[in-house]
Amino acid sequence: MSSSHGLDESAAGGNASDSDSDYEELQGDIAKFDQSVREFLYSHHEGNDSNFPARGVARGRGSRGARGPRKAAKPRGDITARLAKVNQAFLLGDYSRALDLVSEVIRINAETHQAWTALSSIFREQGEHARALSAMVYAAHLRPKDVTAWLDCASFALNIVSEDEASNLHTARLCYSAALRADPTNLAARLGKATVCHQQGHLAAAIAEYNIVLKHHPYDLEIVRKLAEACIDNKNTEAAVPSAIMAYRRYFDYEIENTPLHGSSAPWHDIGIHVELLASTGAYAEAIYELKALSRWLVGRVQEQYWDQWQVDDCEWDENDERRSHVPHFHDSMFDAELYGPSLPLDFRARLAMYRLRLGEEEEAFRHLTWLDPDNPRTFDFITEFPFISYDLASEIAKYGQPQRAIRYLELLRASTEEADATLLVQLGRCYLATGQQSTAEECFHAAIDAEEYNIDARIELANMYEKAREDEEALILAAEAMALKEAQGQPPGEASTKEQLHTFSISDRGLRGMAAAQPRAGPRQAKPKPTQTARILPRRYRAKRFANPDKRRQDERSRAIKLSRQYELVRGLKQQIKSGSNDLIPVWMESCKELVDDFRSLKRFYTWDKYLHFLGKKELLEQFANEETSTELSQMLERLKRSLAPQPDSLPGPAFDNHQGISFDDWLDLFLDYAIGLSLAHRREEAYQVFCAINTNDEEKCITVARHLMRDGGISDSSRMFALLSRLCQSPVSWYTSGPAQKFILRQIKAIDMSHEATTKNAGNNDPDQDATAAAKMNMDICLLMLYGHILFTSTSYTYAIGYFLRAWSLDHENAMVNLSLGLAYVHYGLKRQSTNRQYLLLQGQAFISHYVQSGGDEPQLQAERFYNVGRLFQLLGIGYLSLQYYTKALEANTLAGGKKLLKDIIFVNETISLLSTNHKSLAHELLVKNLKL
Repeated sequence: MSSSHGLDESAAGGNASDSDSDYEELQGDIAKFDQSVREFLYSHHEGNDSNFPARGVARGRGSRGARGPRKAAKPRGDITARLAKVNQAFLLGDYSRALDLVSEVIRINAETHQAWTALSSIFREQGEHARALSAMVYAAHLRPKDVTAWLDCASFALNIVSEDEASNLHTARLCYSAALRADPTNLAARLGKATVCHQQGHLAAAIAEYNIVLKHHPYDLEIVRKLAEACIDNKNTEAAVPSAIMAYRRYFDYEIENTPLHGSSAPWHDIGIHVELLASTGAYAEAIYELKALSRWLVGRVQEQYWDQWQVDDCEWDENDERRSHVPHFHDSMFDAELYGPSLPLDFRARLAMYRLRLGEEEEAFRHLTWLDPDNPRTFDFITEFPFISYDLASEIAKYGQPQRAIRYLELLRASTEEADATLLVQLGRCYLATGQQSTAEECFHAAIDAEEYNIDARIELANMYEKAREDEEALILAAEAMALKEAQGQPPGEASTKEQLHTFSISDRGLRGMAAAQPRAGPRQAKPKPTQTARILPRRYRAKRFANPDKRRQDERSRAIKLSRQYELVRGLKQQIKSGSNDLIPVWMESCKELVDDFRSLKRFYTWDKYLHFLGKKELLEQFANEETSTELSQMLERLKRSLAPQPDSLPGPAFDNHQGISFDDWLDLFLDYAIGLSLAHRREEAYQVFCAINTNDEEKCITVARHLMRDGGISDSSRMFALLSRLCQSPVSWYTSGPAQKFILRQIKAIDMSHEATTKNAGNNDPDQDATAAAKMNMDICLLMLYGHILFTSTSYTYAIGYFLRAWSLDHENAMVNLSLGLAYVHYGLKRQSTNRQYLLLQGQAFISHYVQSGGDEPQLQAERFYNVGRLFQLLGIGYLSLQYYTKALEANTLAGGKKLLKDIIFVNETISLLSTNHKSLAHELLVKNLKL
């Protein structure tokens, strides 16, 4: 008591923070003392009491209770005090102080469970959910047997709304697994893990977990539904679906025995799933049997089991008793007629029709279709409610050779949907094509591409149509586009497209009793690529309707020309507004430019086949399919079209026109350049490369590649200057400018010119000096090419070889100022090398060329200022300060006469200051600074 009283008095008279620290230290000492006392008493008691079993000695079977989590050690006194302060700060809303305090606790002892839970709560209140989850998981690791903590972590991970959903799912799965390690019998953890595995696409693991849960809850309908969905989505459907079928059978057997009648909660939906599962395995007869038996139970006729032996037809569900009267035992029926045909839902009747068609029983199938008359308004309502079943029914009818009947259902389905559906339009186009209506089929396929930009099947159908119509160019383009899309979607290019890859089965998306037929999958579900602003698989292009009548085609062309003209005027207007400062219009301008650029690039007549297919991105696929052992229909068609078109020379047509859609090619070029620069400034590098620009993205490799392409295709001086200019504009190291491939490329060009000159001289056989000089003058030697290679060697510090090529250029043009300057600099730099021979000669030779450089050129003040500055900079390099200052002064005078450019003046000022300081003229440098520096 006295010690405590003294502590209180000192705390009252001293610093509050010091007293807190002393108090915490005292509490820690007291806690240590108490712990030592407890350990002493325990050891003393253990030594005297022989009846108490020692630690590690086996006890009796009955004396040992159930194992559970080890009791956590009590925190030390100082830790407890700090945690109390954390809680107080948290309750007061001072999260920053609470965070500092809890971080201090974790620094002292990172295994303090309460600290991590408090840290998680702080992060959660601050909205940092990812960090809160990490803290929760760490706290759960400190108590691995605490199942509730793991479940809370998993639940929190699933409830976080973030972009990294995959990471949250992974964390939740790990937490559920940890909970199951702590308690393998915990069904909540197992069901949660199954759900997460399903969302991750790990369907085999999800199915295994669902089956374990069903062993304990076999009649839980929600779990049975989840199992069925996982089995349908699984790649290996044939192996997975039987477990879902057995689960549904077990559930229905239990329901039939214990729930004789159902009201509005009758599980029609689940019967539909059950029979679809059976149909997915090809057991159509069994699916029909189960559908009729379970429907009979739901309508209240479960006693009429004799119908189970009558499977030759579906007369049980006819509208009248005409056929039912021939069935034994039916005359004793005690049920009303309404419990037969009219009581069967229309979606079940549609399924019966599909299954009968698949069994080849056409007459029985079309009896069911009499209930679905396309002219009856009730049929339209049914199609609106069950679009997926309606689509599959129409597809089955078309497959059975009744395209005209299928068209009626598909048109009703098309009218019932608010938005165009690409899969529906493709199927409708196939039906029209089967009936010979090519123009209508073409419109459907075009509409499918408009509705789903990256639809493959529509392109394949159009390519087949155009190949038969001898429209080989358009057919080849469409086939190449289809190949590009197959590769982009992760589908093997040689694999045929299937309906299931575009029209996937998902129980949760179909609505009540609204599932489509589930067929075995050819592969895993692939997400369709979606058009984005950052990356496009294919360019948008205008698609002319080849089978439309001429008047319709001309009308479409006129409408398109008017639209492009208006679009171009809009682009010009937006550009002027942007120049005036309306930068918020840049996205609109970019989108408008994109439409025009894509339209221009989509026209084959402006490109060779090689370049056009490369633009589509699938040139290499043409070579790939030629080597395939097994070819699909698409690859075979691509080969045929390639053979029919490839022998034609890859040369552009030469019609006498200088515009496209009324816009001159110069304006098109300006549009391309503006759009490319806009893309590069927006950091959309790949798209910019497809149009033009690699400079703004500082991609030196791309710039050098393009420059080499220009030099190869156009051997003129401008192409060499372009090579140097691109290397200068690209703000990156000179590694690509001086790289080995670039040097070899230019050297090969120089050697080719030299060899052609030697061959010409040898064939002439003439030793007349005058004629030799004339031949040399006529030699097609590009000075720019020699200078470019010399500068590459100069930049690589190969001064000896650089001087050789500079001298070759000087022999062709003695008065060229750039040649003289380059020679002077090369000699001077060579002379400044450590191991150069005859250094004085090299420096004097360099000064001679520099003097010639100063004397050459015009008398314009701007040119004189440049020359004087270059010479002054050279003398400064040599350490001759007084000469450099003289030339700098002359450069300033010439610059003043030329209008006084501030940049040159500032550079000279800096160089003069450095030169004076390097010669220890600090006072002069100070005077120069005071004179020119403005603060």
